[in-house]
Amino acid sequence: MQNPRNVPDDALRAAREHLIRRGLRDGTQLAEIVSPDIEHSWRRSIGVEASARPEAFLFVNDFDPDGILIRAAKSVMDHWLQSLSGMGISLFLSDQSGQIIARRLGDKAHGNRFDEAYAAEGFNFSERSVGTNGLGTPIEGRQAVFVRGAEHFNEALSPLACAGAPIMHPVTRRVIGSISFACDTGLDNPLMLAMSREASSQIERRLLDLGSATGLALGMSQLRLSSSRAPVIMLDAQAVMTNISGLAVMSSELHTTLWEQLRGLEWTGAKQTIEIPSLNVDATVQRIDDSGGSSAFALELSRIPDAASIPRKVDADLPGTDSSGVGAAFPHVVRSAFDRAGQGPGAIAVCGQGGSGKLHHTLAWLNGQDSGPGPLILDACLLPEEKDASWFQAAREAIADGRSVILRHLEDLPRSELNRLKALDAAVRQQPEHPPAGQDRAAPSPARLVLTMNPEACPDFVSDVVSQIAARVTVPTLSETKERIPVLAAHFLDAAAPADRSTLSAVALQGLMRWRWPGNVAELRATLESLGRAHPGRVLQANDLPEHFRNTGRRTLSKLESLERDAIVAALEQSGGNRSVAAEALGMGRTTLYRRLRALGIETPEFMAP
Repeated sequence: MQNPRNVPDDALRAAREHLIRRGLRDGTQLAEIVSPDIEHSWRRSIGVEASARPEAFLFVNDFDPDGILIRAAKSVMDHWLQSLSGMGISLFLSDQSGQIIARRLGDKAHGNRFDEAYAAEGFNFSERSVGTNGLGTPIEGRQAVFVRGAEHFNEALSPLACAGAPIMHPVTRRVIGSISFACDTGLDNPLMLAMSREASSQIERRLLDLGSATGLALGMSQLRLSSSRAPVIMLDAQAVMTNISGLAVMSSELHTTLWEQLRGLEWTGAKQTIEIPSLNVDATVQRIDDSGGSSAFALELSRIPDAASIPRKVDADLPGTDSSGVGAAFPHVVRSAFDRAGQGPGAIAVCGQGGSGKLHHTLAWLNGQDSGPGPLILDACLLPEEKDASWFQAAREAIADGRSVILRHLEDLPRSELNRLKALDAAVRQQPEHPPAGQDRAAPSPARLVLTMNPEACPDFVSDVVSQIAARVTVPTLSETKERIPVLAAHFLDAAAPADRSTLSAVALQGLMRWRWPGNVAELRATLESLGRAHPGRVLQANDLPEHFRNTGRRTLSKLESLERDAIVAALEQSGGNRSVAAEALGMGRTTLYRRLRALGIETPEFMAP
């Protein structure tokens, strides 16, 4: 914080004029006369040739009286004006260019004084134009500053004392304006600097609250004018709007899924097409940016989802069915790759990392092919290295009976079994592509030979054979297709008995969506099953997730902040989730507690009392 030097105005003017005459190369030290912030501002003002003449103030008057900054600041300025009633302090708001866009006069009798100093809406107070002042200097210096009397660069402002602070966009942290408290020099108070900082923080919080509605409002006309009968959805991080057709498909889970999916896209054009696995539809997406740097998205679904479009569930007790739930989140791109690979008669190699669901995607695809009896599943790591060919004989018989064969973990195939693998491929290729004449034309498709493998772990002799006999299908990692997570998570939690079935809150689902998932689908399944056992029949909150999920995307807290966070969490637990009681126990106001909950990343259950 700056400390007043109690230097007479005449001495300040003399120091400033000396600096102007001698130029920026002058080595005169001003530390005994003005604070470093004022000296730096004077030097910046001289460097851009700002004017000290009263007539230098330009009347720009180019701003939107209903702009988001004015709307965010209105209630804050009105509150401070009421609190400071009778103290002769007025408030001024500027945009990022330094133009005054709003003011509140603490004493209307002083209106003429401010008018004489050009401190009115529409006038430019940028530091580049009129030098050091309580609106333009915080913008240039990106910090709060107190400017008294002749510390102002322009003489017209010398009767005033002004404390100002920059206003940052709550997301991008770019300076978008400033707020200043001003009064006659005889009425200034050191607390005005702290007041300007607090007012700036309050406006930034209001901007955060208004940002959601603003981002969506940018696309309201598109939503209203859309003639599509299919669902049209608009959303940002905090809110969602939809037409009538979209009401049937919208939910908090879908909002979380779509937001996480869309915010991670790389945008090279105005529109993109995405797949929404939980609805089994495609959507055309347009990104909408507001002037503050926030984003919203408009989606138009390809059609209205119906019950028939949802991937069918299979009976987990039947052989060869997909009991993992991965089939319910079978990505369209993977399904298409299977279909292309299946156009030929030979083997299919399903490649992917461990735990990515290679087996389960294979089962889902075979189940959709109406390929007859459930497949024979063999594990390459269990095949004998001796001449015992029982596994090979079993596979030959299965193929002869029209039953597909899945050979897992091909990276562990012994070299001695390569010829038998080739022989199985030959047996599959020799099958008739269509049922013989006179046979039911609705008979199952020919048997398939499917090989699942992790290419990174495959020896060269295995990779060489696979490249000769098989068409490849690549299964993406879970981190690459996070849109599958809600469907998978619901399936894994559904495995519990109805009374013990847990569900995910929106904030908990968001935590899952932001995790890296190095163990892929297998890690997700283990995580959800563990949570279901630990919290049966509950709505799972973010605080129920393991610590590494809760820390995803959160800044590192200082030791003091960590202690504060622990104290707040303990108070909430002791109060049974009643935030008013917790705030009283902590000795802080309820509004302050809400602010600290957000700042420290403490997620609270939706059912908690306010």
